[in-house]
Amino acid sequence: MKAREIFLVLLIISIGVFTYYAKTGKLDIEWDGGNWSWFSPGEEFVFEESQEIPAPLPREIQVINAHGSVEIQGAETDKISISFKKSIFRKNKEEAQKVADQLKMIVNREEPRLILSTNRDEFRRKNFEIHFKISVPAGTEVLVKNSYGLVKTVKTGKTDIANSHGEVQAMDIGGRLIIGNSYEDVAIINALADCQVTSPHSKVTATNVQGELRLDHSYGEVELENIGKKVSLNGSHSQVTGRGLKGEVEVTSSYEPIALTDAGPTTIRGHHCDIEAKGINGPLEITDSYAQLRLSDIKGNLKVEGTSMEVWADSVLADEIFVSSSYQNVEILSFTGKTTVRLIHGDLALEPESVTGPIDVQASYASIRFGWPAEGKFPFEARTKSGNIYWNLADKPSLEETNGQSVTKAYLNESGKPSIKLSTSYGDIRVEKTSSTVKSI
Repeated sequence: MKAREIFLVLLIISIGVFTYYAKTGKLDIEWDGGNWSWFSPGEEFVFEESQEIPAPLPREIQVINAHGSVEIQGAETDKISISFKKSIFRKNKEEAQKVADQLKMIVNREEPRLILSTNRDEFRRKNFEIHFKISVPAGTEVLVKNSYGLVKTVKTGKTDIANSHGEVQAMDIGGRLIIGNSYEDVAIINALADCQVTSPHSKVTATNVQGELRLDHSYGEVELENIGKKVSLNGSHSQVTGRGLKGEVEVTSSYEPIALTDAGPTTIRGHHCDIEAKGINGPLEITDSYAQLRLSDIKGNLKVEGTSMEVWADSVLADEIFVSSSYQNVEILSFTGKTTVRLIHGDLALEPESVTGPIDVQASYASIRFGWPAEGKFPFEARTKSGNIYWNLADKPSLEETNGQSVTKAYLNESGKPSIKLSTSYGDIRVEKTSSTVKSI
């Protein structure tokens, strides 16, 4: 490797390390008159003070902070109690004390809100962290602006948190919840109203949300449980797990698996996403590619479209089913409803629980196996080019032809019943009786 190439590799690595430490707040960087500068942490010295705000109390409290943490606890109280902690990094205690004496908490009352902030911006060399711990009457509205530290709110009302590069915990929230952060985890537990979250490069968990949940996410995990209303998740490289999603569900993601259990009407738009959906109470619509789909216990219409998808579906009680894929196998078991399948370069297996609507298959370079329900006769037609048809039922077919293509027809006098039409090329068609026992995943 040439010296220039070695230098380029080292430069790329250095930029990556620098960016990581800057993004995570582990490097204290300042802009000073057109020049970047940063400081080593030094030794930590902690100074703490407190203050109380008596009644009458404001409806809303705002906290504006940076490089620190904010914890707000709702309680049965008639006052606001504030703990203001300063963590200062310097060579010795004397230097740290000088900074502590100048670093102040600023309290402004602008009805209907109380605003807490600091004079941080007055310092050329910061290299310190500020931590707020606040007790407020339960249900107080809260707005927090922070960075590079934990923000935690408990038993607050309407809550708005902007915490770039910091962890967020929101618990027992009585009003609308808005969260924006990145690179650190978000945890929501018990929210009575709607939630809106923007959180790239993180893990997001939400449990017991009674309102709607809207989430913009990328590059991380999303875990949802017991969401009372609609879920809208717009993700990229997001691994999604959801359980007990009672309302409508819309999920968009790529390159990571999606698993939903016990959900309402669901739409999934994936790209290279393996998908598992179980216990969907309503229509299920999936668009995906280069993926494996495992679907079971669907009580609603099913629509699957994409390329290079392996599809396995069991117990689909629908009025209408549509599946279109290619280059992978498709298997649909214990289903009802009008069923349409389009498949290229893959094998197909169909085992209806009962034939309650017409079944139409158009395939090519594909073999088809059709399991006839234990009881019932329905108009049947099968065609294959460059393949054979194997009729393995006791009743003889009405017509069997082989002239360039194989054709088999049966039960043509069963008028008024749903028809079954199977068509393929370069593959065989097999028809055999199966039991109507519903299989499980």
